[in-house]
Amino acid sequence: MTHPYLARSQAWALALRTLMGYPPHQPTRQTMSFCTSGPRDFADIVHLTQLATQTRTDMLHLTFAELDDPEPCLVSLVLHQPLCVEWMPGCQLYAASDRAPVELLQGERRWCIDERNQLVSDKLPPRHLLVRGEQIAWARWRKAAVDMDGIELTGNKFVPQGKPLADALPTEAIKVVG
Repeated sequence: MTHPYLARSQAWALALRTLMGYPPHQPTRQTMSFCTSGPRDFADIVHLTQLATQTRTDMLHLTFAELDDPEPCLVSLVLHQPLCVEWMPGCQLYAASDRAPVELLQGERRWCIDERNQLVSDKLPPRHLLVRGEQIAWARWRKAAVDMDGIELTGNKFVPQGKPLADALPTEAIKVVG
């Protein structure tokens, strides 16, 4: 049997991917990767930046404090910048309305997926809209994650800690003995 964390984390990642407007299938020009894990220390963060370099994609990372936690506790980005790959933790979710794509707010920037499936940034929304926009985004994300619970996707991989992408295992091959 596989651990319930794998299905739960996959549902949360797919839900956010969908709400942000990134295609549910692999686009012809893949620009984003979506991943989950437990809390990250410095070595783990360096590992994520190395994986982003290997995949040549920006990454959206969901952190679960414990394997049994019902939802992620942190959303982070791993972004290709002109001279480096940068780890940007603590993104806030935001949606301008019940139908608007979910965006990520980090620092002084707003991050969203454009029509070419690229992660792009813009200025922050007006300050007075932030609290309501975050509430809308989280409510939609929680509902979408519940709706996607149990969906089994193929092609997902588990990359062992500190290992290159070449050493990744298909999630279907991971078994929990217990």
